[in-house]
Amino acid sequence: MKTTSSALAVLVGLIMIAPASHGQISSPLGFGLVGGTTSPSGPLRDVANSGWHAGAFLEVKLPVIPIGFRLEGTYHQLGSKHILGTTDSPRVLAGTVDATYTLLPLPIIKPYLIAGVGQYNVRSFRDPTSIDCAGEPCEVTRSAFGVNAGAGVRVELASFAVFVEARWHDAYTSGKHAQMVPISVGLRF
Repeated sequence: MKTTSSALAVLVGLIMIAPASHGQISSPLGFGLVGGTTSPSGPLRDVANSGWHAGAFLEVKLPVIPIGFRLEGTYHQLGSKHILGTTDSPRVLAGTVDATYTLLPLPIIKPYLIAGVGQYNVRSFRDPTSIDCAGEPCEVTRSAFGVNAGAGVRVELASFAVFVEARWHDAYTSGKHAQMVPISVGLRF
């Protein structure tokens, strides 16, 4: 109950200062940094544990229109399962082009949807007992087209914005898809 009251007090405080800070991020072109945790899903979960990610992006967002565009590059380092006889960890490099859609035209707090397409470079490992590996752990690196979709909440402050978002990525690698769910915290300047 105390946490709910504190969260409500912070929300009311942000809404009260909204008229003073409305439109403070006036530049339609911005850049930002993003980082957080990445959890593998689907077949990627068989060879990887949760890990971390970091990246950067350029964004075009007009103040009056609820649609924006983001060009993003992200490095995802996943945890190793250590079951394949190797200490190396799977990783994913992602370059995406995304569209954002702001759901509510609130002055400071802006929930949004994000979706896009991109190119993914996935490095993982095959079981040493696989015919292709000849008894040794073998690295498999593939580049593939993929899609992503998710949602987030942005809080616009004086000259920057802070956001939290969750997305689902699906890289169409041959055979099994490489799927992951990053949860990100970011800054936009």
